[in-house]
Amino acid sequence: MNHLAARKVAFITGASGGIGKAVAEHFILQNYFVHGIDMTEQSSQFSVDDYSHHKIDITDFKILTSIFDKDIFSTSENVLVNCAGIREICSISELSLVLWEKIFAVNVTATFVAAKAFCEKLVEKNLHGAVVNIASVSGLMGEPNRTAYVSSKHAVIGLTKQLSIEYGKSGIRVNTIAPGVIRTPLTEQYYHDEDQMKKIDSGQFIKHRGMPSDVAKATFFLASSQASFMTGSTLVVDGGWTAGKNL
Repeated sequence: MNHLAARKVAFITGASGGIGKAVAEHFILQNYFVHGIDMTEQSSQFSVDDYSHHKIDITDFKILTSIFDKDIFSTSENVLVNCAGIREICSISELSLVLWEKIFAVNVTATFVAAKAFCEKLVEKNLHGAVVNIASVSGLMGEPNRTAYVSSKHAVIGLTKQLSIEYGKSGIRVNTIAPGVIRTPLTEQYYHDEDQMKKIDSGQFIKHRGMPSDVAKATFFLASSQASFMTGSTLVVDGGWTAGKNL
């Protein structure tokens, strides 16, 4: 048996940057061994004692599935966090079918493939575990110029509910987090645009701006025993963005 088998294990897609990197850091601090899955190189700050990197394109679904065929599961506790995601910013008239399919492949299909492979392996090994899918407040409401992204994040929330129904009796919980505006490489341009930041700040009802660590802490909560009676739920982490409008 793998010598790490008794240690808690977390699989994290999109682990090299933004929210995924913060999630990996947080789980490592909580004494998990993390398997990072990303198409870019691993962060140099992670030790081989705590972290193993799988450099793949998650839309190569055969390779993605193969990660969960390896003997790297824990006899203690297993978690999957689907963080990888992409988006478009363009009008619907400019949105091509190619771009639509690319966004769905990363945001929805890869989430489905990873979650199904992970859950099926837990069932096979008679292990319990948890899945946390990172959606967005865009999965709860519409936004201009993000038709594919908004649609894909709505789909992630629906997929989460289905997974929770299908695997709940096997002791596997599946939940979603819907972050608001979080400062990551994907949103960094906002923070250098005064007008954009005024819009963002006026749409939140607490002064604190969202950081990846906010999502990481919420992710760990959903994966932990403190959320043992939660499944199929969406936890909103948005500073009040979806609470109402500042008229």
